[in-house]
Amino acid sequence: MRNQNTHMLRAWLKQIFISRPFARIISGQLISAAGSNATAVVIPLIAVITLQASSFEVGVLNAAQSIAAAILGIHIGRWCDQIGPDKTMLASNLIGVASTGLLCAGVFTGFISLPALIVLMLAVGIAQLGFDIARTGYTVALVPKEQLPHANSLIEGASAVGEGIGPSFGGWLFSSIGAAFALLFDCATYVCSSLLVLLNVREYRQTFAQFDAQERAAADEDSGEGDNESLTEDIKSSKQGLRFVWKNGVIRSIACSAGQFNFFTAAFFTVYYVFVVRELHMSALTVGFAETCSGIAGIASAAVASPLMKHVAAGPLFLATMLGPTLAALLIPLAGFLLGNPPLVVLVVCVAQFAWSFTITINLIVSESIKQVVTPEHMLGQVSSVERVIALAAEPIGALAGGAVAGLLGNGFALYLCVVGLATSILWALGKHGILSFAQPQEWGE
Repeated sequence: MRNQNTHMLRAWLKQIFISRPFARIISGQLISAAGSNATAVVIPLIAVITLQASSFEVGVLNAAQSIAAAILGIHIGRWCDQIGPDKTMLASNLIGVASTGLLCAGVFTGFISLPALIVLMLAVGIAQLGFDIARTGYTVALVPKEQLPHANSLIEGASAVGEGIGPSFGGWLFSSIGAAFALLFDCATYVCSSLLVLLNVREYRQTFAQFDAQERAAADEDSGEGDNESLTEDIKSSKQGLRFVWKNGVIRSIACSAGQFNFFTAAFFTVYYVFVVRELHMSALTVGFAETCSGIAGIASAAVASPLMKHVAAGPLFLATMLGPTLAALLIPLAGFLLGNPPLVVLVVCVAQFAWSFTITINLIVSESIKQVVTPEHMLGQVSSVERVIALAAEPIGALAGGAVAGLLGNGFALYLCVVGLATSILWALGKHGILSFAQPQEWGE
């Protein structure tokens, strides 16, 4: 009886988590997301509270995390296709360990300044981009096509759990024992995530060597020649990925919508932390608590995304979930009219964070699943990197623009302007060959 129960439990776990190596990736994603989201709260608080940074300086800081990744993003995708997604994930995690460790040491010893914060955030941005690009290809290698929506829901769910744990813990550490310990927490999570990926690298080395060989052979066949010059290959790979994104109307609509959306998201959150701390008078602890509501929403949306995609066409669902963050963003400047009631202000900000995360998590699952179906497997790294470069190139410009507008015209006006920009980002997806033309696989409805 005990053996039968054990067998049933293993079968249930396999049905939920698909396979042991994929379960490790989910666990690594959860752990790393918890640390990254703690740091995502702590870094702006260090800038705003400890270093007394202006809105424009916070914009420069936010731009730093994405600008290096935007420059190197296409090359990272090529390197991922060359050395394999598992090794790329491991290398990215180790970069994260080094950068957060140095940042923690700088804050702990008091040798921290805005320029130092900016330089180290460049490295953190590269680490996060490398991990995200590699994870896309790794998921395809580990998961059958009919289970991709479920797998992407698990990944976003793990990210959401980390988003739920990290911000409140980071805000508590900042308020209680200092920012250095919050950064040390992020460094430790990178170490744990690295160990989980390393287990896969060692245990499934032969399996993924065969997968990588098949991917490279497919890529050589597609290009018609095997050029050994790395620079030439990078340029060729970049052109192939860019050409595919531009010619495929579905992927192009996703990439362009994401580009505008990320521009105004970066601008919005550049102003957000300054606005909630200085104008809504929220403490580090309540800011972290609001971010935790975002994580809870992410967990809920990840749970319903896969069933929802079985009953709602992917195109309309993509458009609807891009409008949700617009309404959520509008609540933040409107909270300024409730300053006489601090608990109500915190409640409105928490509701805004919840609504934003709930809808955008579903959107990410939908867009990632569509990309994995539409894109040939051997080009996933290239296409993912091109798509992310488009989005990441918009982020530093948006962050700088948001800080500049806030400095000139005020934080409230800048937030309202961001709301308009977020709302109009869906226009890219409304063309005849856009997201609405996507033919949903029959397997998704099963």
